[in-house]
Amino acid sequence: MDAAERVLGTCDPLHRLVVLLAASNGGEPIRGGAKLQKMVFMLTHIKGWQDGPCGYVAGTYGPHSDVVGEEARYMEDVGVLCTDGAGISVTRLGRKVAGRIAAEEDSRTLSRIDRYKDMFNDMTAGELLAYVYSAYPGTATRSPAYDRVMADRERHVMSMLKKGKIALGRAAELLDCHVEDILRMSGRMRTQDKVTTPEGV
Repeated sequence: MDAAERVLGTCDPLHRLVVLLAASNGGEPIRGGAKLQKMVFMLTHIKGWQDGPCGYVAGTYGPHSDVVGEEARYMEDVGVLCTDGAGISVTRLGRKVAGRIAAEEDSRTLSRIDRYKDMFNDMTAGELLAYVYSAYPGTATRSPAYDRVMADRERHVMSMLKKGKIALGRAAELLDCHVEDILRMSGRMRTQDKVTTPEGV
């Protein structure tokens, strides 16, 4: 039995999900624990784990799970993950473990893991919180941080739309408006861009 097999023997479904997230999109590091928390939260809904192993509770910065943090640290302790200035990454051993897990996972789940990582990993903190607060209102407690983000929600949502992170329909849902309203806001944003963009850029 090699090291990867020994690790796999101790992995539960949550461990497997965290490792797949870290290894997805070419092993791009997950940019911080908050983003790992939100990625796993979204994927638990797909997996039907809302009442399962993660134990998410409402928090100041949206859904939070002590379990997810603990399991990520465990995977670091056994040499599968590492954390540095770039974020949370897979090690060489982690890549082997992830490859074996991926071989047993369905392609639809793997595609969703890639998509959620791509979607959330380069969001700003404001965009991430605006998305979570708006899409899952029952998962956040009222706080000064919540009030600041929601007061600027339109800007954050329109920024996500401009980056291609969300579609028109999703932007409308997040802002509680119609798609036509989003189109008008988009036109206003393009006009502002023309005004503020330096000549020749």
